[in-house]
Order: sequence, then C-alpha cells, then structure tokens
Amino acid sequence: MSHSTVTSKGQTTIPGEIRQALKIRPGDRLEYSIEGDYVTIRVHPGTRALKGALASDKGKGMSFAKIREAAATAAVAGRREGSR
Repeated sequence: MSHSTVTSKGQTTIPGEIRQALKIRPGDRLEYSIEGDYVTIRVHPGTRALKGALASDKGKGMSFAKIREAAATAAVAGRREGSR
C-alpha cells in the first residue's frame, strides 16, 4: 500500500506508482469522493476525454473559414437525410 505525508499547507505528493496507474499528468484535475472514512480519488476526465475526438486529416491545409463552410454544408446535408 502506498502512502504520503500531508504538509502544513494540506498538500501531498501522489506516489509515482499511483500517478502511473491513473496516468496522472501535471495540470490534471482530480475529483475526491468521501465514503465513510475512505476517500476515492479519480482523474477528472475534462478535456482529456475529448483527445482525438476531432482528429482528422480531412481539414489539413484548409483555412478555418473553409472548415466552417464544410461543416455547415455537412450539417445541412445531415438534416435533409434525417427528414426522409
């Protein structure tokens, strides 16, 4: 079982094996849940959950205006298909 010490400011260092297991990186936000005399710590998904969601080579080399135009065209086409 891993352990750490709390400083006078209420800070602690999460042991390396815990950081590795949870893939905690600098800047990650953590959530704490109290259950009786236990605390559960989990990494807040935040923007990390979106990583890769928009990844695509389709817009590579396109200006932002062209990407917006293509998205609007696709949205209109999608609405037309949905009304059939």
